[in-house]
Parts: sequence; structure tokens; C-alpha cells
Amino acid sequence: MKRNLVIAFAPLGIWASLKRVIRFSPVAGFLEERPKAEGLRLKRGSVLPPSFGLYPLAFILFCASSLLAQSGGQPGQFMSYGAGARGLGMGGAFFAVADDASASYWNPAALTLLERKEFSAMQASMFADTTLNFFTYAHPTTTKGTWAVSMTQLKSVGFEKISISVNSDTQDIIDIKTLGTFDSVERALAFSWGRDVSDKLAFGIMAKNITRTLDTSADSFNAIDIAMLQKFSRTYRAAIGVQNVFSMASGDTEDKLPLTLKLGQALSLFKGNLLFGFDVLKSQGADTNWRFGGEYWLMYWAALRFGVMGTPGIQEADFGLGIKYKNLGFDVAQGVHALGTTTRFSVTMRMGASNKGKHDREVRELIRQALQYFKSGYFGRAIEKLRSAMDADPGNAEIRRMVTRLQGAIDYVPDATGGEEVPTLTRRGIISYVDGKELRSSVNVLRHAFNKDPRNDRLLSLLNMVEREAGVSELTRKPEGPEIFTYIDQRTYDARQAVYDGKYDLAMKRAQDILDLEPNNETALEIMGSSFYLMDQKEKAKVIWEKVVEINPNNSMVKNFLKQVK
Repeated sequence: MKRNLVIAFAPLGIWASLKRVIRFSPVAGFLEERPKAEGLRLKRGSVLPPSFGLYPLAFILFCASSLLAQSGGQPGQFMSYGAGARGLGMGGAFFAVADDASASYWNPAALTLLERKEFSAMQASMFADTTLNFFTYAHPTTTKGTWAVSMTQLKSVGFEKISISVNSDTQDIIDIKTLGTFDSVERALAFSWGRDVSDKLAFGIMAKNITRTLDTSADSFNAIDIAMLQKFSRTYRAAIGVQNVFSMASGDTEDKLPLTLKLGQALSLFKGNLLFGFDVLKSQGADTNWRFGGEYWLMYWAALRFGVMGTPGIQEADFGLGIKYKNLGFDVAQGVHALGTTTRFSVTMRMGASNKGKHDREVRELIRQALQYFKSGYFGRAIEKLRSAMDADPGNAEIRRMVTRLQGAIDYVPDATGGEEVPTLTRRGIISYVDGKELRSSVNVLRHAFNKDPRNDRLLSLLNMVEREAGVSELTRKPEGPEIFTYIDQRTYDARQAVYDGKYDLAMKRAQDILDLEPNNETALEIMGSSFYLMDQKEKAKVIWEKVVEINPNNSMVKNFLKQVK
């Protein structure tokens, strides 16, 4: 009896058989040789080249990777092939190096290194009728970090679909019919975002959707990658990340994307003309993968690249060339492997002005607006602008200090507007406090303001906070009773007492404390003039006393002093 038993995919069946012997490598699309016999095992472990540093991080990475559960399937393997001919020309050692648009693939935290908008595209011809394509657009912003969108696609075409008729009794093949062809497509769409946490540290995240289509069968995966980039200096930075966190699958599959831990380092020498990268990767169910590469710029527009990558069972050598012309970059990379070669081409286009210049201008403008509000006493509006500036420039210690101090002040006095004496003095005191150069001056001004408004509890709380920070031993207290002995009264008493004691320098200092608050205070000017006279500096005394007469022409005592000087 003749029966049409099955519709099979002949090439796919052959490929499934071959996968017992060979498997896809995470090394740029080549095949990795596997032992054919179960008793023949690959040598476990690998000797890592000396790293540039961060041995503690490396230790943590490998301790964690040793605890990963083994995974039977490896969906999304094409995402380990690499993106961008520049990075692949360096052997894929690009995790901490990535400073172009391809950072959307390699390391989302490294997007913070971009200064301009960039578009990049790559095409790679791989094994029989298979191509790998990559497209990405990265967009730096001045205050919200850098975001990017990307697409990675692996496509194989020309698979034959056949129908096999088999004799049900003898199991002999009776007839084979060709039903047409089909394609295999794996595609990843990703959104990446990176932002500086400080001037030394950056954080990045990537959300991606991976789909697989094989004739009528389809499945998809959603996952998140996270990464951090530490900029130790202008010449050295390191990165650590985890791929496929929170992975979810749907469709015709029970597979899961393999959790992958990554560690990368980058070393820049000779003003950036020579660059080295070293990466280590560990995925579930896979051997440790290491990568090392370098880039040397012969001149401003031409670069040579080299790299090696591999596992204990497979190695690959890579070579590359890069050319820059104005806002365009052209890169080519060639991978050499025992099973063949792969060529990748990339083009990168940079657009717009440098984001760094725009960023600096925006930060300066935010600070200017903050200071304008600040000087007018609108402290709440000022701190909003300062916080925006801090978000745009998180590594600016001066802005962070101003925000901290101003926040402490407005917790007690939200604003101090108007031209009245108390708000004016309060503004002066808070401005002096936030400036932080002379806290004693801030204390004096705020004391004077409080003496003008001794029932203001909020102002007293602010004054006490500044006094504590200035190291004042005895804090100002709320006066009791109807009579109030003001700060000006205290300084006047101290100045007069210093004159009586013959301490003329101290007398002038106390008088100056008063004049800082009330420039036309007659009493303080009188005391200062008298101190100069008693120190035999009669010309200076004359200048001070003449000012007193200008303020009050009816001051007969000072007029008599002037007669004695003349």
C-alpha cells in the first residue's frame, strides 16, 4: 500500500544531523568543530591573556558564570555573530571600546561616548546563500542620555521543500516530489539607551525582540540586556554586562535565550591613535569565549585593525581596514577560520553638530537661568533649573554642591522676594551660604535679618542650620520678653568696648561687620573714624568722618572731630 507519510525539509534534516558534529559558533558566523564521538571531549577551561586590570571583577564574573544552569538550546545565536565591520575587524573585542553607533549592539552603556547623531549599516556574506545585516541609528541628547534603535537579521534562502511517498509494508521510498522552496529568517529589533551616572560611570539597557521564521513555523523571544561602563581615565575604561535578562518566549518553542555574562576592557595610547580591547564572555551551555583586538590609525583618515577570538575548541583571526572622509566612515573586516572566511562591510554616517558643544551650552544656560531666579529670591525655580543642569552634567561637583546647599535652605525658607529689608537680607544670607566661601558672613547677615523679624521661626531654623555648619559654638535663640537686643546692637557694644580697651583693630573689625549690613550706619562710621584717629592715621579718620557728615549734616560731635584734624 502506498501512503504519503510525511512532508519533510531535506536540507533542514541534513543540517540537523550535522549539528551533532558541528554547531554555530558565537564567533562572527563561522562553524565550530565538535567531537564526533562522545568519548572525545574538548579540553575544558582556557588560559586567559593577562588583563589590563579589574581582576576582582573578572573573578566575580567567572564565579557567577560557573553557577549558570546548563541550557539545551541556543536560540538567538546569530546575535553573537557581531555587528559593524570596525568591531569585527578587532576580533569582536569591542564591549568596552564601542564609541560609535554600533554600541547599540555591543554595549548600550557605551552609547554615552557618542557626541553626534550616527547611522550605521553592515552587510556580511556568510555560508551558502546566507547573509547577515545590521542597521542602527543612535541619537545623543543633551539631558536625557543617548538612545538608539537597531535591527539585526540573518537570512538563508533556497531551502527545498519535498514530499516523500513510502511503501507502508516495505518502507521503501516510492516517490519524491519537490513542493517549492522556503527561507529561514532570524531577526532582532532592539531599543537601546545609555546615560551617564557620573563623569566616570555610565549605565545602559537594551530591550530586544527576536523572531525566528522557518517556512510556516515561527517563534519569538523578548529579553533585556544591561551594562555598565566605568571610565577610569582618558586612556582606560572597563565594562561589565548581562545579556538576556528576563527572557520570555512565545510561539513554536520551549527554548530560552541563554543568559550571558560579559567583561570588557579598553586601553587607549598615543592620544587615541592606538587602541586595544579585551573581552571575555560566558553563556549558558557554552564554553568561555575570549576576544582580543587592536586598532591603529596610520593617519587621521585611515586605520588598520586586527583581532583574535575563540574558545578552547575554535579560534579565528580577523583583519580590518577603516577609512574616514568628512562625515562618512567605511570599514571592511575579514575573518579567517579553518572552515572558511567571512567578509563584512560597514558604512557609518555622522550627522549634526557635536553634542558635547551643544550640551555644554545648554548646561551653561540652565545655570544662568538658575542664578537669575536665585538672585531674585525665587529659590524653588532656581533649584529646578540647577537639578536640570545636574541631570545634564551629573559629574559636575559644583552644581551638585549648590543643589545640596540650596535644598537645605529652601526647606526652611522657600523664597525671599521683594525689596523689603528682611527679604533682602535673607537673600543675601542664602546666596552667601550657597556660595560657601564665607559662612561667617552668611551667619552675620541672617542674624541681622532675624533681629529685624525675631518672631520668624523659619528664618531662625535656617540661621541655626548655617550656624552649625559654620561651627558657631552658641546658636541664636528666640528672644524672650518685649525688648530685643539685636545683632547690630551687639556689634556696636563690642566695637565700643574694644576702643575703650585700646584694641583698635578689633574695633574696626566689629564696625565693619555692621557696615557690611548697613553701609550708612553712623555709629559704626564714628567708631571706625575714632579708631583710625587713635592709631594716628588722621587722614583716614578724616575721610570716614566726612562721610558721616554727608549722611547727617547735624552731627555736631563729628564736626568737632573734623576741626581737630584740620
